[in-house]
Amino acid sequence: MKSLSGEEINSLQKNFEEACFCMPGFNSDKNELGDYKDGGTQAAWEGYMFSEEWNKHGRYQKTSLPECPEPLDGWCDCGKCKAMRLHKTKNIYVCLVCHKQTEPFLPVDFNSNDWLP
Repeated sequence: MKSLSGEEINSLQKNFEEACFCMPGFNSDKNELGDYKDGGTQAAWEGYMFSEEWNKHGRYQKTSLPECPEPLDGWCDCGKCKAMRLHKTKNIYVCLVCHKQTEPFLPVDFNSNDWLP
């Protein structure tokens, strides 16, 4: 990794080996290039190092979970589900499948996906 210094990589590798030492199948033997001989261990190390680099530079996608809305009998107009929920504080409906948000609507007919404001 170009963005991590040699000291950082050595420190990360030490932390990685300490964390994985007790795991079944972990093999800390390395070849002359410094790579782990075991393919699974090498792949885990590369993933660990990659995630630490992303954490260091803040390049990971920040996610937040939506507040769970109150249940409401109704259909989403996406037609994929019957998972429309009313979010009381925002006074909107949220589809729990496609996450579409909409103003409160009333169904025209319980047998259709048509909605009226």
